[in-house]
Amino acid sequence: MRKTQLFVLMAFAMLIALGASAAEKTVTLEGTLVDSKCYLKDNTLTGNDHGPVKECGTICLKSGTPGGLLTKDKVFYAVIVPASILAPHVGKTIRAMGSVHNGSILAEKVEVQQDGKWEEVKLGMMM
Repeated sequence: MRKTQLFVLMAFAMLIALGASAAEKTVTLEGTLVDSKCYLKDNTLTGNDHGPVKECGTICLKSGTPGGLLTKDKVFYAVIVPASILAPHVGKTIRAMGSVHNGSILAEKVEVQQDGKWEEVKLGMMM
């Protein structure tokens, strides 16, 4: 009986420990906001203008192409927020706070660097 209670207690403790380690950790990533479609085709396209097409990145995000965050180390993360909200900021430095999942960041907060200051981008209601 005593061994059974000890086993159940240990199993319960292990489940709690596994649950705690699997909890999502909030991270902050900083880098350039890119148009993921163009960047993934040609990784030199990190600004808003792509060749002769002015504001190509903004146009793509407004039409639904996901935004991407490219870190200084050239690591790419898809930014999971409505793309149209980020569209005016393509080519600028952003900070995204949220949880990372398989190369994407589920952003809870996004800030853009404007005139040396960080300004929050209003993400609106996300489900």
